Amino acid sequence: MPAFEFDVDASIAAGWDRFASHLADLLRDLVPGAIFDLAVPVLGAPSAHTPYIRFTAVASGRVDAEVSGGGSEDTPTPLRPAQLAQLSALGWQAADTGREPDPAAGPRVSLTTDRARELSHLVAGTLEQVFGIRHPVFLHDVTDSDPDDLVGARPVEPGPPDGDPDGDPSDAGSPPGGEDDFRPQPITDPDQATRAVEAALTEVYRRRVRADEHDVFTVPAGCVLLFVRAHRSLPLIVFRSPLVSAVEDAAAAETEVAILNRDSLWCRYVFDGEAITAESEFVDRVFVPVNFKIQLAEISAELDDVYPDLVRRVAGKHSRDLRASDDPDPDGP
Repeated sequence: MPAFEFDVDASIAAGWDRFASHLADLLRDLVPGAIFDLAVPVLGAPSAHTPYIRFTAVASGRVDAEVSGGGSEDTPTPLRPAQLAQLSALGWQAADTGREPDPAAGPRVSLTTDRARELSHLVAGTLEQVFGIRHPVFLHDVTDSDPDDLVGARPVEPGPPDGDPDGDPSDAGSPPGGEDDFRPQPITDPDQATRAVEAALTEVYRRRVRADEHDVFTVPAGCVLLFVRAHRSLPLIVFRSPLVSAVEDAAAAETEVAILNRDSLWCRYVFDGEAITAESEFVDRVFVPVNFKIQLAEISAELDDVYPDLVRRVAGKHSRDLRASDDPDPDGP
């Protein structure tokens, strides 16, 4: 991989592969009668409306998986027709509930635990293709972290290191780093920069954030993905976010990118004719954690703010984000 570049698609694929491996291990360990729900995150949506995938160990060595649109037992939220068609194409089977239709019953599969890896890859594909989850970093029920990696109760979104002046400082997302946050750390090589970034991200997200095999960190910036990598030849830390992977209106995309680049304080927006990417850089010859955390928070806030309108304006029917993954299908009934 070139020193100035990193492969976003490879990092996404590697993240889903790690997710599938960890989920397979969890499914093999379920005892008969155990039930495990994997929630599908929808930012800002009531928890009662959140879709989920339920795993039930029905017998020794066998697991049932069912996709639910969420809701409650009294008022279940049905999956949309487009989602049902996608699930069927992936291999999920319509629920067999007899003659009486059961709106609460969702598509399901039943496999033995020696095929747990196959089931976990089916689930990964479902989350990505049906519910629009770009990367498992958005999932809190199943992660590839060890229990000892957890720094706090659960991952949170990054915020200003000094806290939110308008509210509870804990809402900022980053625990106070004390004097170490302001202590300059001379950087002499890319590996040292990578370790410094790992330590800072771990504090911000309150869990151990590890780089992948390409030294790329993947973190959530609101409802979008943010990749972070230390440049391999220059004293830079590079931020990159794939905002829109399939532009439908090229003219609108060029206009939107021009406006964003005119107004942005933290990012550079690039349209290559097919996709829109946001980029930013942080000079790391002398790494000061508090400065990195501030830039991370500002980038995250900007991307989370511009993304919803941008994707709706340039992606058309391909518009998808975590906020809207349970919204009614505009093309459906």
